[in-house]
Amino acid sequence: MHFLVFLWGFTGVLGELIDLPSVELVFYRCLLASVTLSVILRHKLRVPIGRAVAMFATGGIIGLHWVLFFLAVKIANVSVCMVGAATISLWTALLEPVMVPGRVLKRMDLAFGALVIAAVAIIFQSEMQYAVGFLVAIAAAIAAAVFSIINGAFAKHTPHRVIAWYELTGACVFCALCLPISARWLSEGRGLDLVPGPMDWVWLVVLAEVCTVYAYSEYVSLLKRLSVFTTNFANNLEPVYGIILGGLILGDYHHLGAGFYLGAALIAVLVLAHTRMSRRKRLTIG
Repeated sequence: MHFLVFLWGFTGVLGELIDLPSVELVFYRCLLASVTLSVILRHKLRVPIGRAVAMFATGGIIGLHWVLFFLAVKIANVSVCMVGAATISLWTALLEPVMVPGRVLKRMDLAFGALVIAAVAIIFQSEMQYAVGFLVAIAAAIAAAVFSIINGAFAKHTPHRVIAWYELTGACVFCALCLPISARWLSEGRGLDLVPGPMDWVWLVVLAEVCTVYAYSEYVSLLKRLSVFTTNFANNLEPVYGIILGGLILGDYHHLGAGFYLGAALIAVLVLAHTRMSRRKRLTIG
């Protein structure tokens, strides 16, 4: 799980390296990943029509999440985007009882989620000039919490790569429908930009094959063994990895002040504590 989180931490850096507007970037990401999974799965994609439609529609939420994620990177920076993404555990704790019948709001999960928000505030306190980017990143985190909860149900009945194929195909179609919006409002006057440069293709392949085909499908597989909140809480380390990688690769060291180290340390301690407490609770119940 934490290796996957590390890979996702690298996606913010890739979003900065790829010189495409956010919608076009996600369109190519999902298109390449969908084609790859089609080759891998071939004739193993048959599922009940209702479930297929539901997974395809969920792909639209995933596409929205990734567009907002990379939009936050473009209008602010990797650090701000990653910090906003850390709020996913709180949204999961709040939304799961609403979306899943019989699920109750757990005070421990809510408390841990709130503490993560405190850690995020410590990191973000000197970055309020990027408020718009931060709000966009929070919207991306809400979308991620929604599709993660939905995937928790899909993972019980459908192979993880099949889920990934339907959802990534749905995300690709969603982004294709959003291209006119991107051309008019999100491309900074560049219009429709569907011609990546040579290095853009290199980073797009890394993003699609490593961070999407492998990382996303394995993440769905983990939902068979771990709760949605546990996986999303582990994702709170994504901003730590992302900001560190942004500093090492993009020279973004001015964001790594005392506040970052304090907040990042708090997030790491919370993730480890939550994992330990959840494991102890499972052993007690068993």
